[in-house]
Amino acid sequence: MADDRSAADSASPFQPPCGIDDPRIHTFGLLLEAHARLSRSLDAELQESDRISLQTFEVLLRIARSEYGRVTMSALADSVSITTGGVTRLADRLEKDGLVERVSCPSDRRVTYLALTEQGRETLAAATQNHLLSLDRHVASRIAPEDLDSLQRALDTLRTPLD
Repeated sequence: MADDRSAADSASPFQPPCGIDDPRIHTFGLLLEAHARLSRSLDAELQESDRISLQTFEVLLRIARSEYGRVTMSALADSVSITTGGVTRLADRLEKDGLVERVSCPSDRRVTYLALTEQGRETLAAATQNHLLSLDRHVASRIAPEDLDSLQRALDTLRTPLD
């Protein structure tokens, strides 16, 4: 009579790799999970209220906050963690939608800036109000003010390169 037990049944109990229960791994996992959940929720709400993605909102915001209200594609790629090619495709779409325009640099023909159009400014203004309501609901109302201050300081530290 053949033994019907699988190899897994006869093997020794599973031994998880050393260190996987380290609190640093747990904390980073929480950060990733919170980011993913918040990004999905905030994106869905911006899509519903303003018909723009969270990524589009972030790009419009970065342009509006930049010096002279314009930003190069490479600087934008660095600030929003998109490849330069990805930013080019996104810029093409935003330009087609009338939210941004390309502006040539008068002193260096190789440089092209992205700037908000009037429609882009209006879209950003409306989306900002809706986004603030979402941030209040999903973040600020759930975290004590002193913890929000600590979180902001910690995240600001983490976004700064080590070198």
